[in-house]
Amino acid sequence: MIRKLSVLASLVLVQTSAFAEGHAVAAKAGALGLGVEYTYELNDRIAFRAGLNGSQLGFDGEESGIEYDFDLVWDSLSVAVDFHPLKSALRLSGGFMRNDNRLEAVGRSTGNTTIGDTTYTPQEIGTLSGLVSFDDTAPFVGVGWDWSRGKRLFGMSFDIGVVSQGAPRVALTGTGTLLGDPAFESDIAAEEAELARSLDDLELVPYMTLGFVFRF
Repeated sequence: MIRKLSVLASLVLVQTSAFAEGHAVAAKAGALGLGVEYTYELNDRIAFRAGLNGSQLGFDGEESGIEYDFDLVWDSLSVAVDFHPLKSALRLSGGFMRNDNRLEAVGRSTGNTTIGDTTYTPQEIGTLSGLVSFDDTAPFVGVGWDWSRGKRLFGMSFDIGVVSQGAPRVALTGTGTLLGDPAFESDIAAEEAELARSLDDLELVPYMTLGFVFRF
């Protein structure tokens, strides 16, 4: 009986160890914000990853004579497949993001400002609230290194790549005395188009992330 129990315990330990191999969680930081990530290694060459990113950065800027307070918001979920061609730390990655990354803006005019083809007073414009958004689904590709692979309990990872999140979409809303006026709304639409053109370099976003990995 003791011998049988000993054999059974050994089998359980072996199965538990096999199940635990290839699982990892990571804390990450980089151009996609702060995030956490789970990795499952199918074999020596193929791994699957799922991640959650989120954080916020504020900055000021000027566009068409209007001072804007911008908040860059990272908010995304990602899934990726990794290919390790040399069965080493090097990985080639591709995947998709559920993309809610956005740019929130609040603009205030301190003097007469030309919007479209018309000059307006600060009272007529009021406060401009803006939202710059992108495609809901964004594919990405990258190359990276996961130095936690093997028998290490802790390690680091590093990835670089590019996300294709589509052309920016801009929506502006004013709170001034001309709110709802057709001519003013037409000029606001022209301002939206100009702001979108100034942000078109955000369609393809390069990223770089550093991760601290724990394997179990």
